[in-house]
Amino acid sequence: MRTTGYGLRATGTALLLAVASLTICAQTPVDSAQGKRRFYPDDPLWREPMTQNVKNAARYEPDLAYQAIENLFWNPGDKVLGQRARNINTVDEVPDGPFYVNRAGRMPLTPELVARAANTSDGPAPGKWTVVSAKSDGVTPGLSIRDAANQLWFIKFDPPGWRGMATGSEIVAAKLFWAAGYHTAEYHIAQLSPGNLVIGKDTRITPPGKMPRPMNQGDISWLLSRADRDPDGTYRVILSKAAPGRPIGRIKFHGTRADDPNDIVPHEHRRELRGYFVFAAWLNHVDAKGINSLSTLMTENGRTFIRHYLLDFGSALGSAAVGPREGWEGYEALVEEPGVIGKRVLTLGFNIPVWRTQQYVESPAIGRLPRDHAMWNPEAWWPHITNAAFRHMRPDDTFWAAMKLAAIDDDMIRAAVAEGRFGDRASEEFLAKAIADRRLRILLTFLPKVNPIVDPSLDRDGRLTFRNAAVDLAVADRAPAYRALWYTFDNATDQATLVATTEETRSPMLMPAVPASEYVKVDLAAVGGPEAWSKPVSAYFRRNSAGWDLVGFERQP
Repeated sequence: MRTTGYGLRATGTALLLAVASLTICAQTPVDSAQGKRRFYPDDPLWREPMTQNVKNAARYEPDLAYQAIENLFWNPGDKVLGQRARNINTVDEVPDGPFYVNRAGRMPLTPELVARAANTSDGPAPGKWTVVSAKSDGVTPGLSIRDAANQLWFIKFDPPGWRGMATGSEIVAAKLFWAAGYHTAEYHIAQLSPGNLVIGKDTRITPPGKMPRPMNQGDISWLLSRADRDPDGTYRVILSKAAPGRPIGRIKFHGTRADDPNDIVPHEHRRELRGYFVFAAWLNHVDAKGINSLSTLMTENGRTFIRHYLLDFGSALGSAAVGPREGWEGYEALVEEPGVIGKRVLTLGFNIPVWRTQQYVESPAIGRLPRDHAMWNPEAWWPHITNAAFRHMRPDDTFWAAMKLAAIDDDMIRAAVAEGRFGDRASEEFLAKAIADRRLRILLTFLPKVNPIVDPSLDRDGRLTFRNAAVDLAVADRAPAYRALWYTFDNATDQATLVATTEETRSPMLMPAVPASEYVKVDLAAVGGPEAWSKPVSAYFRRNSAGWDLVGFERQP
């Protein structure tokens, strides 16, 4: 086995995997018999290798209070910040794997695909729903049911007076997180008639402050009394289908799972978990914490492995699940750091936070959202509880996430919002515009912060083409010129030899006369543009019978 970056080949034994987990660094070539070989014939990898069966999976359930204290005072995970993500492939992308699947920007997404997202059915089978458990603690009620086909579903409700807010927001967020590439559950909106519920013979409930006991019809009535009710006596609900596999806990945002031999990259160094910050900021998913995820033990094609899902998006967009979002949510942590608290004390409260100066749009359908997102700063967004992956996020990670968002267009956003079935046309239109505006702010903020050259290609005639993503998406001015440094590259020794320098105002560039070589390296930088653009990206091409293949790409080594 080897890592998905410039990685490591091993025999696949547990011992070597353990050693790999301590020594791997995705941007560092591996020693080989020939020297420091950088590329292998199967590079770039687009699927994360999982060669070992998971045999003894243990359940991991984080304690919410401990998690908050741990991240506030101890900063768990690797203490050395600024390291490059370690699970990227040789072209600086995240391969498909247990946390993530490339969709936006890699597969041809359509509004119809985004609307369906993870759904594989039309919802629960017709017939009675058998209640097998209930959520009686907390503020919002919840039920677990089995339909007539014995499929397990989880039911959540809207809070009284806010029909569509929590259920619709969760649908929209789930669809868009799916489009971005994360594993999500199957979601459906339905109308629940209390008469359609049947209590299972072994179903028990634990009322607040009491001992577990068999559930009765009075418990159902009490739970439903805490939910929004339609005039006809039914309830609008959201049903999420149980994820395939056996549940074994939640996602950790630092370290690795000791019970997963395939899990060799510390989670704080996984780009998709770092980039999760950008997507959570986009949809104001302030509850982006471990408790709102699910890890399951899967078996497919004779292989047993762990897959990780993002769940529970009821506290997103304008919804706080139990009511409309509060103004501070997305701007401040649930518990602020001592330094922030001290600053407020010293300024006697005269340091007015930006969220107090905003105007808001509020409706029962979508909750509460700022009226104008034109000045929203995604870098200043903050979840209720942060994590190690977010702290290790670098500009190349946010660029990666922003490029994924660039592939989710307005029609896809409107399709996701329509699936929320909010029942208020004006609110739906405002919500779709707010999501699109926040996406634009993310592109404006994160794309120009690094050299934004993408999609380098070298044809058989030596014409080098590439795009400037920031310019193409109109979030930055065009750079005056581009400079290319051309090298021959020895893959066996990882040594590059400068051959020539060329400069053009735009793509394409013509490759100068280069000595016969299997590999060519090109460093590309913008001349006269933003300072960050002057730091070159490196593209590596391997010769084939028809021309050249892009085999390596580095944005920030």
